[in-house]
Amino acid sequence: MKVRVGARGTFVIPKKIRQAQSIEEGDLLEIMVEDDKLVLSKDRLWEKFRDSAKGLTKPEEVERELDEDDRLWENRLKRLS
Repeated sequence: MKVRVGARGTFVIPKKIRQAQSIEEGDLLEIMVEDDKLVLSKDRLWEKFRDSAKGLTKPEEVERELDEDDRLWENRLKRLS
């Protein structure tokens, strides 16, 4: 499947692939170069964290902190644009 790269280096992952890989808006993807290929994989950090941190904190608290970090990051990007 081919996709076109936009002016800022962006591209759209086709819906069929997003659905097959359970990729949703807001998910983090890891991108790597292997030989001459770009490899995208879904970042499973949240699942790993959740499983290893059971009982240490409430998931809702962590989610709020992550959302705040996302907002701060988006604001920084907007200022740089």
